[in-house]
Amino acid sequence: MRNSYKAIENRRERILNILSTVPSISIQELSKRLNVSEMTVRRDCNKLSQMGRLKQKLGIVSFVSPETASNSNSRERIKRSLGEEAVKSISDNEIVFINSSTTALYSIPPLLKKNVSIVTNNGNAAKFLSEHNVASLILSGGNVNDRDIMSGDIAQRSFSSMRSDWSIIGCAGISVEHGITTPVIEEANINRTIIKNSRHLIVVADYSKFGNFSNFTIGQVDDIDVLITDPFVSAKTLASFRKKGINIIQVPQI
Repeated sequence: MRNSYKAIENRRERILNILSTVPSISIQELSKRLNVSEMTVRRDCNKLSQMGRLKQKLGIVSFVSPETASNSNSRERIKRSLGEEAVKSISDNEIVFINSSTTALYSIPPLLKKNVSIVTNNGNAAKFLSEHNVASLILSGGNVNDRDIMSGDIAQRSFSSMRSDWSIIGCAGISVEHGITTPVIEEANINRTIIKNSRHLIVVADYSKFGNFSNFTIGQVDDIDVLITDPFVSAKTLASFRKKGINIIQVPQI
């Protein structure tokens, strides 16, 4: 009988737990500790290596921590990969809301190559415009802060008067218990409107956002259709989101 997805995820989580306690370990030793074949361990390690969770060399594997990966690849590359992955769900002729998140902002360059309409309160989106763009970019207007984020009544009315096919949002924290949260009160109501007026919601959140919560709740996990994150979020954590029927995508570390 073939292993269930849950059993495979649990075994890979055990591999990572073992690796977090030792500098390195052989495939053979992992096989003994897990009581499975070396072929099974090698297959698991190959997958974890592709995701950027461990390194392999001559049958020896070693752990890659989020901090190590962030130092070598930078948090910005992680955020960029999440934003770019979100675009794959979106088709031509759709309307897309983007919130003020820096991670969500990375979805705009590839979105501009599609025949879509983008609505955002992030003024930084304008820097991606060029003569080669296909998409329509609409800035919400409103009070502009030192991060070029727009808020206030004008921004609120812009999103309230429209409906989108998709929204791509980032957040300060996300958990099943506390939902999707942000620390900025001026942006909280806009984010709530973005979620309310969207047919489908994509949340992009790196490992550091899980289990955290901030001052203002902008939505519940039940609002999420697609959750995109990196390989460093544990299988146990993601299982609680899967129970809610959320489609979870873990983007391999580049």
